[in-house]
Amino acid sequence: MKDWLYNVRERLTAAGFVPIEGVEFEGRRFPLVARRTRFEITKFGFSENFFTFQEFDTLSVDDMKSFSAAAFRCANKHRKVPLPRGLGESVWSYAVAYALNPDPRLLEFVRSETPPKHWAAAEIPVVYEPALRKLTFFEKTPLWGAAYYAGFRKQIQRVLAG
Repeated sequence: MKDWLYNVRERLTAAGFVPIEGVEFEGRRFPLVARRTRFEITKFGFSENFFTFQEFDTLSVDDMKSFSAAAFRCANKHRKVPLPRGLGESVWSYAVAYALNPDPRLLEFVRSETPPKHWAAAEIPVVYEPALRKLTFFEKTPLWGAAYYAGFRKQIQRVLAG
């Protein structure tokens, strides 16, 4: 994971993200959390994007749900804009699982099930399989957030592929 994460960290930094290494949160240790805060007219105010990483030997649907929820709570804890979400502030949390042996049902779940959404925020689960150098993430466009999902997918590809 170390080499891949180093390259991802460089791409995130080049894209304006601020990396925070070794984040302890709710009994978990995330090797990297990267945050970018900026004003985005298309999101009607400040947008805070977080990429949170964790390595898994095996990964099930329940493991991914738990990780994504924890990454979202961590993102909310590390927000920099003091405005309430939905009133000039939004939070987008990408939970990136570096998965050595992901359950095939998990991959289908991540690819096809609408990610958890929140008021002016969303969890966006992503699975990276190092043996295949493959990313899996939600491929559809839901009605809620339809204007944003193409951008989410583009950002995932730009900073995580490789």
